[in-house]
Amino acid sequence: MVHTRWLAMSAEVILAALVVVGVLASGSLFPILGVFLSLLSPLPFVLLRLRHGFPGLALALALTTVALGGLTSVQQGLAFLLEFGLPAILLAEGLRRASRPEVVVTGVAALLTLGGVGVLALASDQWARPLAAVSQHVEALLADMEAFTLRMGLSGEGPPPLLGSVEKLRTVLLMAFPGLFFAGGLLTASGYVLFLRSLIRRWPAQLGGLTPPPFRWELPELLVWAFIGAGILYLTGLPWPQAVGLNVLIILLGLYFLQGLSIAAFLFQRFHLPRLLATMSVMLLLFQPFLTLLVAGVGLFDVWFAFRRLSLPRSPGRT
Repeated sequence: MVHTRWLAMSAEVILAALVVVGVLASGSLFPILGVFLSLLSPLPFVLLRLRHGFPGLALALALTTVALGGLTSVQQGLAFLLEFGLPAILLAEGLRRASRPEVVVTGVAALLTLGGVGVLALASDQWARPLAAVSQHVEALLADMEAFTLRMGLSGEGPPPLLGSVEKLRTVLLMAFPGLFFAGGLLTASGYVLFLRSLIRRWPAQLGGLTPPPFRWELPELLVWAFIGAGILYLTGLPWPQAVGLNVLIILLGLYFLQGLSIAAFLFQRFHLPRLLATMSVMLLLFQPFLTLLVAGVGLFDVWFAFRRLSLPRSPGRT
């Protein structure tokens, strides 16, 4: 029985390593699609941890790192560990310990961000100046965007009302890129958690026999003072305080956006609204930035209004 279990674990470890190496290699053939596919890399390792414990996770990470180092370079193997290996470990342990979702998501997003910055610094040989590596990456992205607009027959400067818009965009992106990077990590990590929780609920016996508690995202009330302080820093107009304030605002808006989504999901379940309406609401969020800010505002004002408690029916003795 033990022998069969080790054979099954070994086969799944090899399969996970092959899948992840293949997904990462797809980036050379499909640059844009490969980036999105590479974000799925932590999931096989988390599933191995849930099925076979930490030895399965450690073996799969080691095998994948060695394979990437042999096929490409040692730096590529280290980059994989930084960007996807460490988040996979934290995500797996957070699910096994039934940690609060906001703690797991924020921690995984932080590791994704630090890993991404580390990869950029590793690729540009600028370990002592990681922000310079980030700036170089943003400049390369903007150069690709300008080349794309020229190939499409569009002017890089645009019509007179948009004159100099590319230069303004460059300035804003260089200032806000760390916060945007972290916000993207938040959305990615929350997608991981929701997807894995759905798998655990569907196949609990095969995934460690876990029973995830009801999903509830609730940020500390004191965090609102960080939001106010970041707004004050941004309004100073001074270069460094303004940059710090802008990035903190972006990060906190991402956190409050997820809290707003949690409140919306609770209200949809509470009032038994049709799933079609929920699907249409999510599609609107993708195409209407104003609605995204509105959802983040709901999450922020939940500190004062407690929307989830207000929606619950009151007992006859309460007024």
